[in-house]
Order: sequence, then C-alpha cells, then structure tokens
Amino acid sequence: MFKKFLSGLVFGSGFSIAFLLIAYIGIQVLIPLVINSQNKSPEFQDSKSAEVIEQESSSNPQVSLDRGFQLYKNSRAKMEVPVGGGILSIASVETPSGNKYPSTYQLWITESEYWQVKTTEQDVEIEQLEYPEAMPIDAIDETMRKQAGHVMSTMTVHSETVTSLKMGKGTWHDKDMNGRMKITQEGVVFIQPNALF
Repeated sequence: MFKKFLSGLVFGSGFSIAFLLIAYIGIQVLIPLVINSQNKSPEFQDSKSAEVIEQESSSNPQVSLDRGFQLYKNSRAKMEVPVGGGILSIASVETPSGNKYPSTYQLWITESEYWQVKTTEQDVEIEQLEYPEAMPIDAIDETMRKQAGHVMSTMTVHSETVTSLKMGKGTWHDKDMNGRMKITQEGVVFIQPNALF
C-alpha cells in the first residue's frame, strides 16, 4: 500500500511540475506573441484630413516591413527625459496589400493637448482626444494598447525640434528613423513613414 502511495506521489509531482512548466511557457511566451501579432485598426470618431508643413527635400529612403514598421533603423533605445515639447508614440497597424507606405497609428501629447494620428499611404488624419487625468506616458500606453495593440515606439520631442518643424526644417531624428518627422498646422507632431521596398 505504501509503495502505491509513493508511486502516486511521484507521478503527481511530476505531472504538477510538467503542468506548471507548460503554463509558464504559455503565459510568458505564447500569449504575448499572440496578442502582439493581432494588428488592430484604430477607430477615429471625428477625424479630419491634416495639412502637413512640408520640409526641405531630401532623399526618399525606403523601409522593410519584415517585422512591422519600426521607428528607428536600429535597435538602440531613443527614449529621452521629457524636457518641454511633447511625447510621440507610434505603432504599425495593418497595411493593405499593395500600399507603398506602411500604415501607422500615432499619439502626440503635450502639456495641454492630446492627439491621435493615423497615416495611410501619404494621407494623414488627426483627431484631438480628451486630455487624460493620468500621467501622459501612462495615458499613451493605455490608449495605444486599446487602439493598436502593444507594439510601439515612444520618444520625447523637445521644443527646439517643434520649432524647427514649424519653420519647415527637418530634424536630426530623421537620419535614424524609417520616416520623417513632420508637424501639422495644429502643431501635431507625427512620423511620415518611408516607402516600402
């Protein structure tokens, strides 16, 4: 009788360990992979076509979408401590087959305004959102998860950059990114992605 009990105890322990290992892998690896692979189409309620201030011309580089649109050309972290300006966040969303440019969903927040931006080909739509009561970075994270999923790049844009964009000049960020930073007449900063290849 004791041998059967011991055998059952060993079997149950092994089964429990295997179950916990499979559950851990599922929670840590598979579930985030499935969630992040589901691109959403962001919803706009009252958007308008944005008038973009054009910058001085430069070459028109292209970007590969093998792993979705990425803000920077390499993987170095670009987050800066916020000092004036605003925070810009961008995520790749489902790009229709045959489009020349990746579609994106973006958020732009300053000390007093909160905007969402959608780029489709060369078209840019903007919509002002209600300014959040939460911390700006938390609001961006929550809105981005709701509208486009979890994959995003976020950066601080300083007041010098905003001034340069308003004057129609490019920014130093452009050389490191798969797109060009631009601004609308309303002062909404966004990234216009490079063409696909």
